Amino acid sequence: MEIRQLRYFLKIADFGSLSKAAQVLYVAQPALSQQMTQLEAELGQQLLHRKYNGVQMSEQGEVFYRHAQSILKQIDELPNMVRQAGVAFTGVVTVGLPQSTAVQYAMHLLDAVGKAHEGVSLEFFDEISGNLLRGLDSGRFDLAVIVSDQDAKLLDAEPLMDEELFLVATADKKLPATVNVSDLSKHVLALPGVHHGVRALVEEAARAVGSPLPRPFIVANSMSIMRKAIESGVAAGIMPWAAVSDLIATGHLQAVPLVPKLTRRVHVCSARDGSLSLAAQAVKLLLLETTRERVRSGAWQGVELL
Repeated sequence: MEIRQLRYFLKIADFGSLSKAAQVLYVAQPALSQQMTQLEAELGQQLLHRKYNGVQMSEQGEVFYRHAQSILKQIDELPNMVRQAGVAFTGVVTVGLPQSTAVQYAMHLLDAVGKAHEGVSLEFFDEISGNLLRGLDSGRFDLAVIVSDQDAKLLDAEPLMDEELFLVATADKKLPATVNVSDLSKHVLALPGVHHGVRALVEEAARAVGSPLPRPFIVANSMSIMRKAIESGVAAGIMPWAAVSDLIATGHLQAVPLVPKLTRRVHVCSARDGSLSLAAQAVKLLLLETTRERVRSGAWQGVELL
């Protein structure tokens, strides 16, 4: 088994396609296919199911994927270990972020890492909580910001803050200073799907006060679609301040507190059974520091640090 075969396999699995992986790796597709055939023969297991529209990992392939990720990260970490963290970190750190507030974390973290660790590059993904958990579990992500308490229990999690959810609508809509959860069903709403954490919080709050569950006019599992629906005035939404802070700052949107208050706990997480590289540890520290500093300065509202 060769290190290059591990790298080849990960790329094929990530893209779900031999042809796309071949293009990225600058390897001829027949040669890449041959390498995978040799790898499967050596292991005595089928790692990939070949289909007419791509490839999909087998159950054995998913296990191999997790371990291959771990092995390659340790190999990539060797230069840092040799230096004993004395001078500079190098490597790529993958960070998973919640769709609703990804931009709030990403740009400031990117700036901080660029100033502190020139040899470290970041790769960002914005996902729903379930995908963030799977990304950490598979080794695809080094770090992730998780807003699900249940998911965080399965991970190495550091609580960061409690984030309040607001009723967000265009500024021209006449809304009271606060909106009761029991009245949400009276509003035209855009909400995420039933498997999304925000939707679960809203429905749980409605049940707690004995009110009907809000029936969304628009169901959107895309933050860009959700923002567009709210910005256009078609519907109101329930989300954290940070998700629409730019439109609130321009006066186009308003964020009205809910009664009782709805909050979600935010954690910075890594896989429980994985060891973070020195570069990932440095990025985690900067993620915590930059976020806390922005909250303390008032640049990030609607949250309470833990």
